Parts: sequence; structure tokens; C-alpha cells
Amino acid sequence: MKTKTIISKFVILSFSIVIISLVIMSSNYYEIYSGKKYGKDIISRLEQYRHSHGIYPIKLDSIDLPENQETSEVMFHGYSYIYYFMSDCEFSLSFNKKDGTWTYYSNANKWYEGDGIDSINAFRSKLYSQYLLESCNNKERTILRIKVERKERDSVLSCNNIESGSVVYVIKKYENAGFAGKGYALYDSGTKVLKQIGTWTLFTKAGLSFLAFYGSGTTNKPVIDYLQNKINL
Repeated sequence: MKTKTIISKFVILSFSIVIISLVIMSSNYYEIYSGKKYGKDIISRLEQYRHSHGIYPIKLDSIDLPENQETSEVMFHGYSYIYYFMSDCEFSLSFNKKDGTWTYYSNANKWYEGDGIDSINAFRSKLYSQYLLESCNNKERTILRIKVERKERDSVLSCNNIESGSVVYVIKKYENAGFAGKGYALYDSGTKVLKQIGTWTLFTKAGLSFLAFYGSGTTNKPVIDYLQNKINL
């Protein structure tokens, strides 16, 4: 009799633990579901803004969602969201809850658990490979080359640890297609060669954009990694 009582208590305890676990899991799932649902409302506003202005807004203030000046967070339906403008047609949106962080990346049109850095970097690498292939096959051409003012030139040179040079702002397009890239370049008037420097916005033929940083080294190979600390590359 005593053994049966112990077994019964054990079964009840085990059942209670299972029920509590299911309730907790259900609660976490609902929080994640709601965070993505309300995030979708923000994403919809961002897409409407891009449709009207051609690019995403720098801050959520532009879509009537005031950001906290100290933390850059936006409270929306009880969730804290952080928006990061990455390039003209690229952004990330994150929200935090007790179970962790979820991050949406616009180019992938997908939510990632955590900060999503590895997944975003992998996606950007694919975009860059696609860009290289398309720019090779479609012959990029410079449609605009603007010589910048002295103050702007000095700032660009300083930011890129370059002592001197002629700096121009360049816009490139694909042959018979849309924008291919835009950013600063060093211009050699003797050879007529342009060397990309600093932060560039690159575009695939489908219009997906991403940032690339061209250093001042001889290889001029760009860095395209998404950085969590949100510094200006």
C-alpha cells in the first residue's frame, strides 16, 4: 500500500512537471510569436516608407515610432525593438524577451534567433558573390563622378588613413539595368583610374543592397561583414 502511494505521488509529481513545462514553453512560444507579429507591423511601415522614398528611413522616428535617445529602443505593444539602418535597401530589426533575442534581416526576409550575425554575414557573402558575377556579366559603367569639396575630401581621406589624393563621389549602373554601386573613390587624373575607398553601397540586379568597406590597401578587397556594434565602417 505504501509503495502504491509513493508511486502515485511520483506519477502526480511527474505529470505536474510536464504540465508546468508545457505552460512555460507555450508562454515562450506566444511571446516569440507576438514579438514577430508586432515586428511585422513595423516592417510593413518600413516597406511603405521605402516605396514612397526609395530607401529605408535612417531612424524609426520617420515612421512615427519615436526612439529612446539613450538606448535607440522603440517600445511597441510592450516589446522593445531596435532598428538598424544598414544601407539604402537593407535593415535589421531586433526584439528582446526573457527567452532571448530575435533579429529580422530585410534582404533575407527572415527572423533569426539571437543577433543573427553569422546568418546575415553568410547571406551578404552570397549577395556579394552574386554582385561580382552580375557586374562582370553586365559591365558596370560610371554614370556620375562628382569631385567633392575640400572639407569632405579631407574627412574621407582622414577616415580611411590616406594622406592625400583626389576624392570623387561615384555612382555606377549596370549596363541596361539599375544601380550597381555608389561611394567614394580616389581618382588618378594621369591614368584615369578610380579606386574605391571607404563605405560603398552595392546593388545586385534585383535591387538588393548591402554595405562593403574598401580599405586603402593594394588589394582593395572589401569587408562585407555585418557588425553587431553598429559602427560606421
